[in-house]
Amino acid sequence: MTITVPADDISLLSIEEMRKAAGISTNASDAELMDMEADNAATITTACNIAPGAGYPPTLRREMVTETIYQVYGDRLILSRRHDITIYSVVEDGETLADTAYMVDPESARLTRLRDDDPVGWSAKKLVVVYDAGFEVVPGDLKKAASDFLRSSWMESRRDPLVKSERIKVDDVEETERQFWVGPVPGQSNSDTVPDFVMQKLTRFRNYVV
Repeated sequence: MTITVPADDISLLSIEEMRKAAGISTNASDAELMDMEADNAATITTACNIAPGAGYPPTLRREMVTETIYQVYGDRLILSRRHDITIYSVVEDGETLADTAYMVDPESARLTRLRDDDPVGWSAKKLVVVYDAGFEVVPGDLKKAASDFLRSSWMESRRDPLVKSERIKVDDVEETERQFWVGPVPGQSNSDTVPDFVMQKLTRFRNYVV
């Protein structure tokens, strides 16, 4: 799969939304927020198993791709990218198909061969599909997941994530007591993955490998 026209912007949040998630009203931390959001967006695409194109990072944002598939037989053909799909051309063994010779489900990315308006099986040595896939406008549920992820990352960057609780006693002399988590931190499988409470919001966007 190659990226014919890459997305102009692969972020999931605007800078205003990043500030809101972090509870910030000024632009003093914009650079740090944008770096953090970029890391989070990349982690989300990895967790969702978004297929990469040669030379470009995977993204849920809209871009044009050219996908070449060999030995296409049977009625089940799922394109590598999905969501809001628009097909520009399907070339089957060197012959460009009329747009009445196929149909696509824009959400699931299932491409169906048609003959006389009836579904039939694919039978091709080589299929080349040019299409747009991904979101021009980030949907609300994906934006909510990205916002929650950024809020969690920002708060975690401001404290020790291993501290379970902290108690400060001030009488004659200040006394500080800290309790630490032992084992995995709740809500987080490990530091390189999307937190569990965010992952629950990404069900629609995940590609499941079978």
